[in-house]
Amino acid sequence: MKKNVFVALLVVLTTSLVFGGNIVHNTNQSADFIRMMNRNASTDLDATYFNPAGLTSLEDGVYFSLSNQTIWQDREVKSSFVLFGEEKTYLGETFAPVFPNMYYVDKRGDFALSLGFMPIGGGGSANYDKGLPSFEEPVSGLPYLLTEAGIPTTAYSMDMAFEGSSVYLGFQANVSYKMNDAISLSVGGRYIQAKNTYMGHLKDISINPNYPDLGYTGNMVLATDFFTTLSGALSAGAAQASGAAEGLQPLIDGGAGSYTFVLLKLFGHITQDDIDAIAAGAAALGIPFDPAVNTPGDLQESLNYAVSALEADAAAAAGNAAATADVEVDVVQTGSALAPVFGLYLTPVEGLGLSVRYEGQADMTLVNDTEIDGSGLFPDKGETPSDMPAMLATGISFKLFPSLRVEGSYNIYFNKDVDWGGKEAYTDNGFEYGVGAEFALSNALTLSGGWLYANGNVQNLYNSDLSHSLPSNTIGFGGKYALSPRMGLSFGVSNTSYEEATNDVGDETYMKTALDVAFGINYAF
Repeated sequence: MKKNVFVALLVVLTTSLVFGGNIVHNTNQSADFIRMMNRNASTDLDATYFNPAGLTSLEDGVYFSLSNQTIWQDREVKSSFVLFGEEKTYLGETFAPVFPNMYYVDKRGDFALSLGFMPIGGGGSANYDKGLPSFEEPVSGLPYLLTEAGIPTTAYSMDMAFEGSSVYLGFQANVSYKMNDAISLSVGGRYIQAKNTYMGHLKDISINPNYPDLGYTGNMVLATDFFTTLSGALSAGAAQASGAAEGLQPLIDGGAGSYTFVLLKLFGHITQDDIDAIAAGAAALGIPFDPAVNTPGDLQESLNYAVSALEADAAAAAGNAAATADVEVDVVQTGSALAPVFGLYLTPVEGLGLSVRYEGQADMTLVNDTEIDGSGLFPDKGETPSDMPAMLATGISFKLFPSLRVEGSYNIYFNKDVDWGGKEAYTDNGFEYGVGAEFALSNALTLSGGWLYANGNVQNLYNSDLSHSLPSNTIGFGGKYALSPRMGLSFGVSNTSYEEATNDVGDETYMKTALDVAFGINYAF
């Protein structure tokens, strides 16, 4: 029970705050991206991430860019799990108040050196104050299982809380070279430093068993206490049956084992009081007893069977007591990886730019630093595979008029080549594409907008309440304003709507919404 809950908790935070097409990468890496949603052919400072080869288009000089995004993402999961009796809705919130992007460019002649800092994955915190289906489903089965076992039970409750955060910080460096007026190349790399934190508890699982023999009359009690009491009673019953079986041994050893108890009384081996006591003991253990038919051997065989059954039931009840006990988890996971980044930028005619960027796969393993692990699932120094897929990004930029420029992009993410502990088997390569435009109202003010469609391209087998990838449409708009020849501001707002998806069983549906507000400043020294 605890394993199902806390394994699921690991997944939600390693899913990025991406409003693009992949499951792991964040592609919202500047305020200018939020205002246009398409920046793969950028020749501004955010080209450090989107189009490193295009930085050779800058004038010679030293540049610095800083932007921040504040991101809200709401999740809704609806479950019609059969034991719930009705459809239930669960809400979750992911919030990233600080999502910074910093870029530095030194352009000299045909060369450009650029440095970048970005949350390439993760970047937010998650809060599930009322749980999710995967938390509640194992507990919801307790009333059914107990009722089937002859202990009428109709209700359950629990206290579950979870807080977590995840951030994959990317530190990138590129060298760009302009071969001629039409071709520029870049080569670079990204160092990724990942950290996930998980703190949570699952406690006070309660039920309302109606079992007067043990003093339970339908009131809510802690499940672990009830199962502990039940295990003790069953163990006592097993001991009673074992003692009764041993008590019959003298009769069997004395040669009277094949006679019925009526004959044993007739021959003076036992008294009627003995028979009455044996009958009462058998009835207490649920064993049918007829003194005119049953022999000591028959009864001993039944008692030995009862011992085995009661001991097994006692062990099962003890296991349920452990499974419903309070549990806490306090774990930090860290890891790092390197990924190469290559770029090509073509300007075959004036006003037209074509870009290609390839990022290699980052092989990464997260290692546990465990403070508290009541679940037993997160051993200190335990490892979890968490690769970041390779990706190929292409872009086009075309100036239709002196005041109007349009951009388009297409990305593909090679999800099937990574190691995600087997879950990659339920994915295909993700993709995204979109268009954007900006219009210069004056020399100082430019307005822009764009649209992006993204699809992680996963099977329903991939989806669960805490880890699901939904196709999405994002619309962004905003602008930029030149405060001076050296300083400019960028601002943007985007809204993402997702397409509803289901899990493989079909009893859960998933929906999300996302809002991003971004501001940035660019400065030329």
